Amino acid sequence: MINISRFCLALEKLVRMTVLFGAILFPALIIVCVYEVVARYVFNASQIWAFDITFMLHGALFMLSGAYGLQKKVHVRIDIFSDMLPIRAQNLMYALIYLACFLPAIWILGEAATVRSWSAYKTDEVELVSAWGPLIWPFYTAMALGIIALFLQTVVEIIRHVVGIFDVDGLKNAEKHAGA
Repeated sequence: MINISRFCLALEKLVRMTVLFGAILFPALIIVCVYEVVARYVFNASQIWAFDITFMLHGALFMLSGAYGLQKKVHVRIDIFSDMLPIRAQNLMYALIYLACFLPAIWILGEAATVRSWSAYKTDEVELVSAWGPLIWPFYTAMALGIIALFLQTVVEIIRHVVGIFDVDGLKNAEKHAGA
């Protein structure tokens, strides 16, 4: 049980690293937005690149933070019926939903995002909708990293729910012994 707990904690550390990378992007997003507002309204000189940088940073921040939201249980969840079930039944239900529905969907999205990111990098693809035309591979790479982190956190959630089916307090006790 302690080895499972350590494995889960190691995966969660990787997830936290992706959100830290996203946190680095947040001040950059604020700076770009403030710069564009000042340039537009004070100097009447809108920047051609501001919209592109803003949507790329915001999208990257959103994607890199999704796994952390799952880790901290701050995502929107309708649990009005599942709360009526016993703990083991809840764990079984969540494990099956994550395993049968969520994990395959995240795998498909992650694979597509990774392939798209690599393709954009190899071909120096630019954003075609924009007049500025920035390279798009950094945005796609952030999306791929966020989806991979969400996949890893989903694996952790599945493990925790499967352990919870057989031993409701087992993983929590193992985490205490592992120094979590």
